[in-house]
Amino acid sequence: MVKKQQYLVGIVVMVWSSIFFSMMAGLIRYVSHIDSFTTSLFRFAIGLALLGTLAMLKKIKLMFIRSKLLFLRGFFGGVAVFLFYLSISKIGISKGTVILYSYPIFATIGGVIFLGEKVSPRKWFVILFSFVGIYLISTSEAQGLSGFGKYDSLAIMGALCAGMSVVLVKKLRDTDSSYAIFFAQSAVGFWLVILPANGASSEIGMSGGIILLAIGITAAVGQLMMTYAYRHLPVSTGSLLGMLVPVFNISIGVIGFNEDISRRCISGIIIVLVSCVLVIVGKEGGRLSITG
Repeated sequence: MVKKQQYLVGIVVMVWSSIFFSMMAGLIRYVSHIDSFTTSLFRFAIGLALLGTLAMLKKIKLMFIRSKLLFLRGFFGGVAVFLFYLSISKIGISKGTVILYSYPIFATIGGVIFLGEKVSPRKWFVILFSFVGIYLISTSEAQGLSGFGKYDSLAIMGALCAGMSVVLVKKLRDTDSSYAIFFAQSAVGFWLVILPANGASSEIGMSGGIILLAIGITAAVGQLMMTYAYRHLPVSTGSLLGMLVPVFNISIGVIGFNEDISRRCISGIIIVLVSCVLVIVGKEGGRLSITG
């Protein structure tokens, strides 16, 4: 009975985690006029401040065991977060999120290459089919590949970095805590963007500063809730619930920002989301999250 209650609590908390991540994405879209380096800087700085405060209050423990792997995890995760923010600002919350959330596909490929994991022929077919979806999302029927823009390419690169980040999490999970992994991403990401952010010419203002603060808080709260939820959920269940984020974000993009999604793009979105779900199902390999 206790385990069932914990399982239900885990589901509720994971759903709320997805809601917070979607709130973060909506706020990023709202302040798309602010440079993505600046937005990312606030996100990483608040993550550092929150985790550091919790550690000082002895609510969590920050122990770093495999420092080189933590650095690489922080690097790829930090780049993925920045490209996620950039994609939302440049190509919209709907398209940007779906492309970035194709990272389970790249994580699976990375697991085969770097971890020697086995993938069935059926999953290889699903992986190949997912790229058809990405193609449909990123191009138009009239222009074909000529309509494939640089920000679409950067979004795909972000998904690739996120996939590499997940592979590193799989290697770190037996030695380092989720809090240490989250801290590593915030710390390395902070140093990656601090100079470009200070050179940016974006006008923030008081209202912009409040929204940037809200972006950092929603991201950190979403991450901590996700970490808590995984204590009571299998990885596959948590990862599937995490796929609510692109669903929520598409709704925000269409309803909140009047983003136009063609039938071709809708077909691509469905293909990518279904492919990711099929890849995740039955896979207990790691926490599929670009945020932690």
